[in-house]
Amino acid sequence: MPTVGLTGNFGMGKSTVLHLFNELGAFTYDVDDFVHNILENPETIERIAKALGRNVLAGSPGNISINKKRAADIIFNDPRKRSAVEKIIHPEVLKKIKLIESGMLHKAPPALIMFEVPLLFEAGYEKVFDRIIVVYCNRDTAIKRLAGKGFSRDEAMKRIRAQMPVSAKKKLADFVINNNDDPEKTRLQVMEIYDKLATSCKAQRHRVAKAQSKRKG
Repeated sequence: MPTVGLTGNFGMGKSTVLHLFNELGAFTYDVDDFVHNILENPETIERIAKALGRNVLAGSPGNISINKKRAADIIFNDPRKRSAVEKIIHPEVLKKIKLIESGMLHKAPPALIMFEVPLLFEAGYEKVFDRIIVVYCNRDTAIKRLAGKGFSRDEAMKRIRAQMPVSAKKKLADFVINNNDDPEKTRLQVMEIYDKLATSCKAQRHRVAKAQSKRKG
């Protein structure tokens, strides 16, 4: 059951690539969805408010939430506070990943499971995954894409600079996907990698079946 981590830097097209893998048959998960749910936990909200200050809270008594824009403004301007929040969130994300892996092992072994993890290397998740894919493009392309989503150049640059350089991530990856311009070229790269991973799944499936047959015999 290969478990794959998909990462890259802000605005480089990770979600697009994750969707392409899903279309081919991979079980895909976006860790940002996990974070969204984690941030709704009252205990987590209180811990983050303690780390960043209570001005990041929104809502009314009994229905308190984190104002994500205020929180982002703080953590992308203060590395120490960003680190404090990551120490709260990352262990919870890891628990969720492990829970899904365990569940999939019983439902569809050996399935190809893929998690989009923006801060995979920054959080030290390398050992969690059997394979790692890094999606990359040049910085100008990323900033242009982010502008289309409403981010100013300054906001985009702060978030990009807060991450490990994508050049360093590429060196640590098992596979890389160039997502600079042509969607069709990106799709072809995804198909090639998926075929390699699917072959690995089939080989593992064969080994499992063979082992089960021996036990029955």
